[in-house]
Amino acid sequence: MLRAILLLSTVTLAAAAPDPAPLEAFLRKQKDITSLQSEFVQERRLPSLKNPVTAKGNLWFKQPGLLRWELGAGPETLAVSDGTTLTIAEVAKNRARRISADDQRARQFTMLSGEAFHDLDAFRRTFELRESRVTNGIYQATLRPLDRRLRSHVPWIFLDIDPATDRLRAFELELEDGSRIRNIFTNTRINPTIPASRFQIDLSGYQVR
Repeated sequence: MLRAILLLSTVTLAAAAPDPAPLEAFLRKQKDITSLQSEFVQERRLPSLKNPVTAKGNLWFKQPGLLRWELGAGPETLAVSDGTTLTIAEVAKNRARRISADDQRARQFTMLSGEAFHDLDAFRRTFELRESRVTNGIYQATLRPLDRRLRSHVPWIFLDIDPATDRLRAFELELEDGSRIRNIFTNTRINPTIPASRFQIDLSGYQVR
């Protein structure tokens, strides 16, 4: 009986081991991406709300470190990074704030365009793959940040990857307050030509801090 229990435990552990192959294939392709443009739908789940809050958005990034993130009609919120500073603007309120692109609070915007997802070695220095599964043909990975400062703001990260194309379908963050932000990407263009003006922001009339 004891031998059977030990054998069953071994089989269970083996079945639970995450499969890194689809994730590694996705990461190997990232070194060939110099720019990207994509539409997305953001779902924000809050512990106090029964249903998620949703909004449409657009994303552009260009190596090294240039990023523009638009959310909502108009848009309502802008996040623009020049690789050194991230500017987050609330358009309707004419209010903006600037923080370092390396600040842990900025990582929810800059994480995908940062070094951690640029190649396999950098990824392994930044994250631990804790779980994986395949649902309806989509590979889903659960990541845990290795850095304590990042983990205090973003305890868990979830990726949906299409193994047929090695492209990211969705990117989800669980924040320290228990809320979740999920971005579902569509109409993604790899290596488009993006004008430099896309990564500039006019703060005339804004209250900036």
